[in-house]
Amino acid sequence: MTKIKNWLFGKFLPAWCRDDLLETNRHLVDVISDLKQENERLNAYIDGIHAAVRRQPRITINCGEVHKT
Repeated sequence: MTKIKNWLFGKFLPAWCRDDLLETNRHLVDVISDLKQENERLNAYIDGIHAAVRRQPRITINCGEVHKT
């Protein structure tokens, strides 16, 4: 697929358009990489919160009926 895409870019696009397209693609790859790293960090945070909530001791209060006098 990459070979076909590169051939189409080289064959049918003008030089200025091809350069702009490749530059934009490089920029978008960098943005995607940054977003993937942020997503991994946030998922690790979420996993930590889930683990902390699961490990908290449960408090059970048995108070029965309350009588007002």
